[in-house]
Amino acid sequence: MPNGLLLDHCIEPSGLVDAGIFATALGVDLADLLRVAPTQRHLKDLHVVICLVRPWTRTASDSWIWYCTKRLDRFDGRTPAAMISEDRCAELKDFLEAGQVLTDLWPPSIPLHYTSGEVRTAANG
Repeated sequence: MPNGLLLDHCIEPSGLVDAGIFATALGVDLADLLRVAPTQRHLKDLHVVICLVRPWTRTASDSWIWYCTKRLDRFDGRTPAAMISEDRCAELKDFLEAGQVLTDLWPPSIPLHYTSGEVRTAANG
């Protein structure tokens, strides 16, 4: 199962984050995840942030790296991880939802220009 799909399965019916599935989805060791997000509240905040940035990163692992290392000028160079540990998830979420930081996470992939008229049938003989 690709890591992106696992992100959808991290939330249990009770509303709690399953740290084991979340660590697997991010491609990190469970101990590393729990060091960064030691409580359910922090895990929930982390999950929200990862889900917000995931569409702009290549993999869930890239989202984790971004979360731990990206310095945000708007917040005096704090990383998203620091923002969450300072209980500033609402500010970070508003900032991310505004899309102000997501345009330059990683260089975009090579654009593919495809139209159905360019498709050629394979020669079978």
